[in-house]
Amino acid sequence: MSHLVRVLLGGIMVFALRIPVWGEEPQVNTPPVTPASDKKTEFMVGVDANFSLEMEPFGTQWRWGGQSEDLFSGSVHHGARWLRVRLWTSEEGHYGREYATKLVKRSQATGLHPYLAIFLSDDWADLEKQPAPTIWRELPLPQRAAAVETYSRDTVLHFRQQGLQSHLYEVGNEIDYGICGVYPAKGEGRYPASLRLRVWPEAAKLILACQRGVKAADPQAKFMLHIAHWWDAAFCTAFFRTMLDSGVQLDYAGLSYYPSANIGGSLTLEQFGRVVETIHTTIQRPVIVAETAYPSTTDFSGQFASWRTEVPGYPLTPDGQLHWLTNFLHFCAKDSNIAGVFYWSPEWYGNEVWKAFALFDNQGEARPAWKAFSDYSH
Repeated sequence: MSHLVRVLLGGIMVFALRIPVWGEEPQVNTPPVTPASDKKTEFMVGVDANFSLEMEPFGTQWRWGGQSEDLFSGSVHHGARWLRVRLWTSEEGHYGREYATKLVKRSQATGLHPYLAIFLSDDWADLEKQPAPTIWRELPLPQRAAAVETYSRDTVLHFRQQGLQSHLYEVGNEIDYGICGVYPAKGEGRYPASLRLRVWPEAAKLILACQRGVKAADPQAKFMLHIAHWWDAAFCTAFFRTMLDSGVQLDYAGLSYYPSANIGGSLTLEQFGRVVETIHTTIQRPVIVAETAYPSTTDFSGQFASWRTEVPGYPLTPDGQLHWLTNFLHFCAKDSNIAGVFYWSPEWYGNEVWKAFALFDNQGEARPAWKAFSDYSH
């Protein structure tokens, strides 16, 4: 998520975001891309529930039908199959290796399939910022790439030894404008023509270093790169094409999709589907929706206050949230170009920042939208 601003609510660190609108450039004629295997097997239906372990010490409970359940086993029981685990470069603290290891073990023991989103940062990294970890910040690019490779190898080896079963890895989070300290300076262009010259080639070197390290520990690794320009097919294809041309292994094209933000016009399912189709036609890779959410009320404020545009036919009510998520999952499951969908922070209820988007109400009771997952349970 982007432009994350820290706010302290009820003893829990929470975050908000804002995404700017950027212009679109014409398509550039480029030679064809060799297709990856895009045979659709299992449709990945999952959640990003990383706040959960932070919330538990405050006595937080999650209830379905009035019955309190462990969040992870409850998520499986009610249809979720996968878990996106964010991983920061610190050993301890928020989303560091120790925290992520607990999340992997807890979730995997309940039948969820966790995968790692390797941020290559020791803090939030997203569309609006990509800070390098403090210990790498002053390193020239070649030395930073070497550090990234070593870190990635050692980190993935640790998780394999701790029993991680998935071979899917997301390199970076919303890396549209760079990764791990590679980011446009103030005033630099954020359009593909400029990014191709000044940013994406250096970002590709760090991504390649990460992939070398991951594959040294897990030769079966598959990779997703995740960006946030869901409204701009030209930007998406330019980014992914540049990465492929740089030799980056790209097995899945990752996208955020928050339709109530109403950015650039990709508001309806059909409009989003056309963006996905353009991406797949151009780069021959399946898409994973790495982040999505839809509000259940108009009664929210803060950084998300503008994210209250109704998708036509889906009012901002609990039932509207249910119907949107149900139809969105069905839409994606039927689209051979889409491999999976992850709902962002369904567990994160009771705060002004995300209460409208959570899949639990302010008392911790599951909202009707959880029923949308039921068609994908085993």
